[in-house]
Amino acid sequence: MSLKDFFMKLVNKEISPECNIAVTSSKEIERIELSEALAASATQASLNCNIIELTKGVGIYIHYRLKTDITTATPASQNGFAILMQNARKSKLYLPTFPQSGNRKQTLRNDLVDWIHNNGGGWSTQSYANTQGKEFIVSLTEAIWYIDMRSHKKLEERSFHIPNIFLEFFDRANPESHKHSRKLFDANELNLHCQSLAPCATSSWMLMANFDWLR
Repeated sequence: MSLKDFFMKLVNKEISPECNIAVTSSKEIERIELSEALAASATQASLNCNIIELTKGVGIYIHYRLKTDITTATPASQNGFAILMQNARKSKLYLPTFPQSGNRKQTLRNDLVDWIHNNGGGWSTQSYANTQGKEFIVSLTEAIWYIDMRSHKKLEERSFHIPNIFLEFFDRANPESHKHSRKLFDANELNLHCQSLAPCATSSWMLMANFDWLR
């Protein structure tokens, strides 16, 4: 069931009939946010996201922000500073932390963290960032490094094309600079890297609005 479906069941009194929600259409939803607690920072989600996955991975509190909430609010009665602080808490995202190093592979890893930050991505809590986020960054780093040590151009020659969004992270391994020859691709090893990244594509955090640019 999607977040949108759940909302409509509430409106139609199919769930919790005692609730009196005077809304006739899901089009009146301005946005949806989820949080771990009522007063905790919230993360925006898409209407069509699966409600079970998100409540397990992001938080059990679902906040439906309706368009009517915004149009009927009286600006004069609102504290501007409080609104700014509230919005700041809602928009705050966290990134995985790694030790700084001059090692090329570790530099790549930290550059990937910066890349996510610069594109508006991140996780709803530091705990999620250091578990889900760290797992994703490590798997992506290992996959890119494995391909780069063997040259991504060899994959292109075989009609396997790297998405343009990742190309800036290649041509860094440069094994020749250490007087090593480039290794050959091994189908089993390459498949292991794919399997490591595959769960991330359908994870609840990947379905959040702040990762739209990556999907």
